[in-house]
Amino acid sequence: MNLYLSEKLKALRKEQGISQEKLAQYLNISFQAVSKWETGVTTPDISLLPNIARFYGITVDELLQVEKIDEDKLYKEYEEKACDMYRNGKRAEVLTLWQEAYQKMPRNIEVKEMLMSTYYDVDVKQYQKEIIELGMEIYNSDAHGYYKGQAISALTSVYLEMGNDDLAEQWIKKATSIFNSQEVLYTRMSKGDELIVDVSFCNHWFLQEMYYGACAVIKKGGKDAKYEQSVLETVAKIFETVYRNDDMGFEELKKLAHMYLRIARYEAQTTKHTDIIRGHLERAKVLAEKSLTVREHTLRAPMIDGWHINAAPSDHKRICCFVRKELHDACFDAYKEESWFLEIITALDALS
Repeated sequence: MNLYLSEKLKALRKEQGISQEKLAQYLNISFQAVSKWETGVTTPDISLLPNIARFYGITVDELLQVEKIDEDKLYKEYEEKACDMYRNGKRAEVLTLWQEAYQKMPRNIEVKEMLMSTYYDVDVKQYQKEIIELGMEIYNSDAHGYYKGQAISALTSVYLEMGNDDLAEQWIKKATSIFNSQEVLYTRMSKGDELIVDVSFCNHWFLQEMYYGACAVIKKGGKDAKYEQSVLETVAKIFETVYRNDDMGFEELKKLAHMYLRIARYEAQTTKHTDIIRGHLERAKVLAEKSLTVREHTLRAPMIDGWHINAAPSDHKRICCFVRKELHDACFDAYKEESWFLEIITALDALS
């Protein structure tokens, strides 16, 4: 506690350009006493805390800050554990973890947002009530715009899941236009390396939304199979153009493999061109192979330069197993005795 308070006192004084003598004069003490506070040798008498806080224009809670520092540290510990679990597909365990964090930090906006999002990921139908309660709390708080945006997104999705389009639309109208979002607007203001990072951030998430948009078209677009196939082909090409040489994260590799599997399925159900189907399935296999060796690094490709890639999770065979499972689909029955199909199966069996 002495260390945290000493650092806070020193930081406040330097930020406001105030000398130790000036603070000491205000408190009617010696400047040596102030110096001892800032080095952690002693701490201010409790009776002085309100005057010190008043001098710097903050509250005593902000001055002491010990609870927040400990909470920040605790949150980061939970975040690291949750990230590792999530990347290994352990979503139920992630939910238990964030429920525990919420018990310890019920007012922490980051914990609330992570718990709300995890409820949604695990089972949006089962946890509708919890998602709505947390979403409303976050939206009605003084949280940063990002968190309110996450709340709006979750509430919209829950009400759509419930079949309440009117309430969903009401929440949609509360959202900020993508063209006027903070992330996009910062690309107008920032310069140099900061601009590169801001642009990369936007492009990475635009690509994720493009993928989910393609999935939505397939699920409820109302077009024919050929159109849906062309949507996936277009998005897959964009992924490959931006993420050069398949240099992308583990989850992005899974999304791209999923797109090629779906494209192959449409081919098998419509044109039945064996060479095309084979090409798409072999492409999915290659992506699965590459997912095993994703290393932590920073991308250097145009428009995504500076984006950080995490190493493959410890359960790095998940994409191989996913692709292998998809090949059991009945639409591929006509090719399961073909030598090229058996080679793909054999390769995936060896990997998974």
